[in-house]
Amino acid sequence: MLEIVHGYWLQILIGHYPNGPLGGVVLTLLLALAGLVLALPAGVILALGLTSTWPAVAAASTGLVFYMRSVPLLMHLLWIHYLVLPWLMGHGLSGFTSVLVTLVIFNGAYLSQTIRAGMQALHRGQYEAARAMGFGHLAALRRVVGPQAMRNVTPSIVGQLVILIKETSLGSLIGLAETTQQFLDLNDRLGNRSLQVFALLSLTFFALCYPLTLIGRWLEKRYTQSPAAPPMATALAPMATAPAPEGKA
Repeated sequence: MLEIVHGYWLQILIGHYPNGPLGGVVLTLLLALAGLVLALPAGVILALGLTSTWPAVAAASTGLVFYMRSVPLLMHLLWIHYLVLPWLMGHGLSGFTSVLVTLVIFNGAYLSQTIRAGMQALHRGQYEAARAMGFGHLAALRRVVGPQAMRNVTPSIVGQLVILIKETSLGSLIGLAETTQQFLDLNDRLGNRSLQVFALLSLTFFALCYPLTLIGRWLEKRYTQSPAAPPMATALAPMATAPAPEGKA
């Protein structure tokens, strides 16, 4: 196993770059981080849709979330890569784009439920007090409920990053040169060393994910031991001295 690492560590790390496309562990991390950064605002928008006071918006958001959560990620990837994006763009796109779009939509749906739960876990009185001070529905969510909810769900967001790292391995099915694809190439090249190759692949993902799991547990313990949310008066104090909001939304 150490011989494989010594002989092919650069391919495992960055693929065939700069003589070919970027790949390996670096591409896996790039996909996961970009997916999380883009999935977060998508999750927030869907969470706002799920809690919307407009029935049509709430129904459409609920339908989209349940569809994304009910269909396997692999099916979404195949649909988006071979049908949806070529139909929308008029031509096929790169595997990186297809995987990224799939991860953003899929994980945005999961994060929306997490963010909504964080919002609903807060005391209803904070939202009602913000409305009593003249803030509209969206303004109350943005200024009072949202910041506290995001703090509460931070450990879950770290956990979602772990899931994203593992989900990038599906990119190998459409030829994306991420970590799993690099090890598949090594397995074809080395022939009779499959056990060592795939054991090393498992250890690679473990090394990427386990530290993040520990960070998520540490954040969860820290937020559990500290107050779940500041008192309502503290949360609204800066707004009491600030100029009145211009609009209700």
